[in-house]
Amino acid sequence: MFTRRGGQPHRPEYVLHQFHKLTEQAGLPRIRVHDLCHFAATTMLSSQVPLAMASKTLRHSTLSTTTEIYGHLLRHVTLDAVKAIETALNEAGAA
Repeated sequence: MFTRRGGQPHRPEYVLHQFHKLTEQAGLPRIRVHDLCHFAATTMLSSQVPLAMASKTLRHSTLSTTTEIYGHLLRHVTLDAVKAIETALNEAGAA
C-alpha cells in the first residue's frame, strides 16, 4: 500500500509511526491506518460511486463483502430502484 521511491514496500511499523506523527502535527485524533479505508469507502459510496468500483478500489474479493460492510450507505441505490420500478409501471399502465 505504501512504497518507497524504488517500489519496495515500507515496513508497517514505519508507516504507522509516520501516520501518527503527521496526524499529531495536524492536531487530529489518533486513529488506525485501517480507518482510512473506512473513510474512503464511506466517501465513495456516499458520493454515489458505483458499488463495483468502490469494491475494486477497496480490494474486496466480492461485491457481497462490500455490501455486507457498507450496505447501510447504499440508500440511494434503493431509491433509484424504486423509481425505476415506478417508471416502468407507469409506462406499462399508459400503454
